[in-house]
Amino acid sequence: MNTDTEKHFHQADEFLREIEHLMAGGFYKASTERAYYAMFHAATAAMLANEIPQGTRQAILPAFEDAFIKTNMLDKKFLDYFRQAFNDRTESDMPSFDSAEHRQAQVALLRTKEFIAACKKLCE
Repeated sequence: MNTDTEKHFHQADEFLREIEHLMAGGFYKASTERAYYAMFHAATAAMLANEIPQGTRQAILPAFEDAFIKTNMLDKKFLDYFRQAFNDRTESDMPSFDSAEHRQAQVALLRTKEFIAACKKLCE
């Protein structure tokens, strides 16, 4: 694994630890926001390791889909996880009185762990 790939996986793991700390403190919205960044760095690392150009930040979702989902290297659920994390991050600035925030944060944490592990497997 090259240095840039390692740096992105390190960032993904760091965001994952932040999610766990934020959840422990009851900061559920902030933890779901971090899920996107963890997945973004894991996806970037997987693309770098497989020598796939990812383009701009905005282009990473379609590039990830083309590289890993359409080629059946990863299950489509991982694209769904990534898209949901993106949407949750975008919506996290909006006020919410939803009692399901804790559950949403728990799901985001589990999906983030699974997503990072799948991206790391792509680099083996």
